[in-house]
Amino acid sequence: MKKISLLFLCFISISLWAQNRLDPNLSPDYAKRIKEIENCLQSEHPNCTVLFDKLIHNGKKEKVDFLDFLYFKKAYYFMSKTEIDSAMRYANLALKNPNPVKKYRSDLDAFNLLGNVHYYKGNLDKAIKSYLKAAEILEEGGNPLHLGYLYSNIATLLGESGNDDKQIDYLKKSYALLKENNDQRFIATVASNLALGYYFKKDTAEVKNWAKKALELAEQSNDLIAKTQSNNVLSLIQKEEKKALVYSEKSIRFAEELNNPIYLASSYYRYADVLDRLGRDAEALNYAEKAVLASKEAGDNVNLMKASFTAAKINFKNGNKTKAADYYHTYSLFKDSISAGENAKEIFELNTQYETEKKEKQIAEQDLKIQKQRANLLYVILGGALAVSLLGGFFIYNRKTQKLKFQKLQQEKENAILNSFIQGEERERNRISYELHDGVAAMIGAAKMSLETILHLPEEKQAEQIQKVAQILDHTHADVRHIAHNLLPTVLENEGIIKATHHFVSEINQTRLINISVVDENSGAERVSQQLQLMLFRIIQELVNNIIKHSQAENAVISFGRNQNGLQIEVTDDGVGFDGELGEGNQGLYSISQRLKSIGGNFKFAKKKDRGMQAVAEIKL
Repeated sequence: MKKISLLFLCFISISLWAQNRLDPNLSPDYAKRIKEIENCLQSEHPNCTVLFDKLIHNGKKEKVDFLDFLYFKKAYYFMSKTEIDSAMRYANLALKNPNPVKKYRSDLDAFNLLGNVHYYKGNLDKAIKSYLKAAEILEEGGNPLHLGYLYSNIATLLGESGNDDKQIDYLKKSYALLKENNDQRFIATVASNLALGYYFKKDTAEVKNWAKKALELAEQSNDLIAKTQSNNVLSLIQKEEKKALVYSEKSIRFAEELNNPIYLASSYYRYADVLDRLGRDAEALNYAEKAVLASKEAGDNVNLMKASFTAAKINFKNGNKTKAADYYHTYSLFKDSISAGENAKEIFELNTQYETEKKEKQIAEQDLKIQKQRANLLYVILGGALAVSLLGGFFIYNRKTQKLKFQKLQQEKENAILNSFIQGEERERNRISYELHDGVAAMIGAAKMSLETILHLPEEKQAEQIQKVAQILDHTHADVRHIAHNLLPTVLENEGIIKATHHFVSEINQTRLINISVVDENSGAERVSQQLQLMLFRIIQELVNNIIKHSQAENAVISFGRNQNGLQIEVTDDGVGFDGELGEGNQGLYSISQRLKSIGGNFKFAKKKDRGMQAVAEIKL
């Protein structure tokens, strides 16, 4: 995952000041009660919630205008206690009960708090949406510096979710606001973040531009974060190792002065990597091991993985095979979680590309429709002057021409869909290759190194080392089975989609995340072609994964049945539901819809009246 600095504590600090949002005019009685609650919170009394409940009860009874302010105060209290779900509930209540006077509303604070909640819960998409809502309010007349800080943190989340282009856009907006308002505290960090963002996009010219700009600004403000990041990224783009070493040494000096494990981890690893390339093994090993310790403290799995691999390689070269095996084991453990994040980014990029093609086709279709309408209008006008037969001839000719254009456009659209599937298959092949090379091969390498160390160990340590090798081989065996199962589940191949779905659901139910049941109403689904069964099974997996990630459901049902057109698969849950539409950023659902359309099927979904979601896939047989 890409590490870009958070420069303002909007993930922790809830209240963002803005000129277009003010505290409401409280009556003396309510102001006094709020003060009592604040005193209670400072004393850390366990029953402060009772005071909140009484205050909100009276506010509802008296129908005060500032009920949203009271709800937000309680949400803020729960957030300070890290009671995340309760904080989310009261922040939503604040938004549902807005003050009738816009400038006294608590919506800015509530959206910002919800962004915090979703970030802590790991839901980046919802966190971004909440922060964007807060940004909209600030854009209407808020503090421009705070808006600049918020833009930078939105950029950070966009980068974590794989949206590199929008990340750069928001960083530039942040930089422009901070520069316009003469910010001295964080503008250098934003510039260094831009340098890092362009490094990941492999734009060397922009990297140099923003890194040097960040260093100039950092000299004025003594921004150690900017100095650390800028020298590190300048080291990364240097082709000459000795020049890279100079920048890396500067980065370490500033990182150690900053004394923050996040920046120490990246600077130590980069220095170790350059030293390793220069053949200075002892120094490289020292800094690789420092990078491992700093990465563990910072929770930076990317640098932990890389530094562990470097430490394993140098230890193995120096004959210290026991330590090499330990570091290699750490590398292999964190490699899988990192590659999963990269796969998610690749999928996002492919879907974004396909969405762009789709919109271009829609524009072309609209232009074609307008041209057709203009042509028809022209024929009507000519009809008063020309013979009916001549008009008919033109009309028939035009219809044929337009029909040919439409067929060509339709064919291009179908080709775009087909190309997206082909690209998806190619991505899947690359993913499998990556898993075999960097997963299975890496684990086998670790086992080999561990076996070679056994002869050099004391007798009492040999049994322990053999046990380590056995554990590594167990993991390798599990990885191979996992890869094979993902290619074509054995149960699906031997017993069909119904049994495969039962098997898939039973594994999920064992986690106790959700309870899923499978119902088959004489659908005959296992009698369709194996290729179609595999496609449908992947669709079921996608829908179930969406339920687990987003719906907060406790129960779900997968039903196989038949209708007048053919096979029908219905997936329902009792979660929070979903009000979006296909094609509006819902890449997974849109992909399902396009796959079914490509074989003449249909996909629809809707929020149920009572609670939850209903998704239906129909296939003509």
